[in-house]
Amino acid sequence: MKKLIDRHRNIQYTLTNTEPDLWSWSFEINGNVKRGTTRARLGLLAQRRVCTLIDRELKSAERTKPQDPDSRS
Repeated sequence: MKKLIDRHRNIQYTLTNTEPDLWSWSFEINGNVKRGTTRARLGLLAQRRVCTLIDRELKSAERTKPQDPDSRS
């Protein structure tokens, strides 16, 4: 079993090869833990998929962040 702990955009994620071509991943953004699996033959492809998920979650978190009433024009 291969395990990788890395960072993307200052978010730490864990990627573990649980079976051949099956990777489990997890990361935490603003206290919300996201976990899942992805099918990929190569470890680098699994890493790229997790980085894409992190980017998507960060974009979603930014979109739903409440605005400051003072910052409006």
